[in-house]
Amino acid sequence: MKKAKRSGFVEWNNNVLLSSMKRVNHDLIPIIALDALFYILSGYAVMLWFQRVQAKMASFNVPADIMSLGMEKARQFAGDVKTFYFLVIASFILLLIAIIFLASILKGMIWAKTTGTKISFKLISKFFGLNMAWMGFWLILVFLISYAAEPGIARYLMAAAILLGLYFTNTLYTFFMREQSFKSILKAIKLNVSKIHLFLLPYSAILLLLYVIIRLGSMMKFAYSPILLGAALLIYSAVIRHYASALAEEAENL
Repeated sequence: MKKAKRSGFVEWNNNVLLSSMKRVNHDLIPIIALDALFYILSGYAVMLWFQRVQAKMASFNVPADIMSLGMEKARQFAGDVKTFYFLVIASFILLLIAIIFLASILKGMIWAKTTGTKISFKLISKFFGLNMAWMGFWLILVFLISYAAEPGIARYLMAAAILLGLYFTNTLYTFFMREQSFKSILKAIKLNVSKIHLFLLPYSAILLLLYVIIRLGSMMKFAYSPILLGAALLIYSAVIRHYASALAEEAENL
């Protein structure tokens, strides 16, 4: 009986994989291009922000003994440092919002093409609202872990939070593209928790394949190997997105 169930589960997974591969079409190329554009623009925005912060830090002339400046100038210096501190935090928050906005446009178009949803201003607007709430939650969670957890376990908890977020996100985006409702959040969480037995093996295989690609990429030592690895990861992401979407839909129907 157990062997029959195991055989049926493997067959079901094979059918999901085959059906998802049938969805891969000519949209794969623009999807990869949009994904690459997102990471290039996001990387540039982060680099630009970091350079500005570094330049501002370099402009501070910190004396060996601050009190030698005198009480008045020491207070002014402390005020400048405090202002700079809040400016860095505010600019970092704006950077995250800008990246979420960028993701809502480009990733929204990617997921729309993946699920066969018509792209519209209304869809992207709602997707931005969803991402502000969803990504904001996970970013705050990661920040709280990094702030409150012991350094020895913080990285493990952060990795677990990121993996958990990705696990729910694929299902959430699949449902949202179909329903375009914030109720998709609860629906995705409920499905991923209640039917986790259907997702464990496929997602383990997804992570294993990712590890293999990265491992092989790290072994390549020629001039353009980073570009080749990046291209491989973009193709991997595009194909896996189809598979994760099909997996969520099929799991919902069981």
